[in-house]
Amino acid sequence: MLNGIPSLIIGNLGRDPEFQQVNGKQISRISIGVTPRVKRQGQWQDAPVLWYRVTVWDTFQAEHVLNSLHKGDRVFAYGVVTSDEYQGKTSLDMSADIVGVPLDRNDVTIIPRQQGGARQQQPQYQQAPPRTSQQSDPWGGSDDSPEF
Repeated sequence: MLNGIPSLIIGNLGRDPEFQQVNGKQISRISIGVTPRVKRQGQWQDAPVLWYRVTVWDTFQAEHVLNSLHKGDRVFAYGVVTSDEYQGKTSLDMSADIVGVPLDRNDVTIIPRQQGGARQQQPQYQQAPPRTSQQSDPWGGSDDSPEF
């Protein structure tokens, strides 16, 4: 039984990730600010920022969060969100199963892991050729599109 609401949040890191040890296990904690958009009098506006305290329990993923992310980075997190109220303030906490970065704002190289967590050597990728005006089909439907 879930003890919270499975959710996907997308926002910006409010500070650099923090390292912690809990019961001998290395974890990371991040703070993600999410700015909802609301429509007021026919105009879209930013609502107040919602801050989520996110804990990454998977040791391998926590290490990558610590080594890769920095304050201000655009990130997403998927996990279980819980809320708590104390002295009239509500806190939003997430236990994240997945943390990542949107590819529209980041350059990413995928380095697959071998079984057991060991990293493989970095694969050699070819850069995709630049698109020409003849290749206007975003799905690569022209006859001269490159083979992958």
